[in-house]
Amino acid sequence: MKLKSLICGVTIALASFTALADDDALSVLALKNAKFTVEQAIEKVSQEYKGSIVEFEVDDHRGQASYEFEIVNLQSEQKYKLQVSNEDGSILKEKTTNLKSDEKEAVNTLTAAKFDLKSTLTLVRQKYNAEVVEFELKNKKGITFYKFKLYDENGRKRIIVDVETGEMVPVMKK
Repeated sequence: MKLKSLICGVTIALASFTALADDDALSVLALKNAKFTVEQAIEKVSQEYKGSIVEFEVDDHRGQASYEFEIVNLQSEQKYKLQVSNEDGSILKEKTTNLKSDEKEAVNTLTAAKFDLKSTLTLVRQKYNAEVVEFELKNKKGITFYKFKLYDENGRKRIIVDVETGEMVPVMKK
């Protein structure tokens, strides 16, 4: 019985890994086929929504490729979750929630550092010759950083970028 459970667990893990890899590959295709780039979407979202972009991923909205953003506005203590069309930049969906207290510290540090997300995104893509399929703002061990998920012909890579220094550090696989 234990062997059967172990085999089932390994099978599920492999299927999940394959699904994630397929999803990343589809995200890269969506980025390459997009008429409205991530940089354009960041510019649009930054102009239309006050706050800091804390998350991004290539997503699917009703069968259409889209960009999903989370923006935190400290003044209003709101978090916006947006679906942006990668065809024309239109807002496909918007959801607003109240900001949680644990989300404030990272955004405070990010704001004080005057971090340029759009420039950093371009640098990351050039330096690692890969597409950015996700990123997220985090604060751990007293460091506020963006964790970028990249995808190239060799597969997935992850790097972190310190928002105060701009230092890029690859995340090593275990």
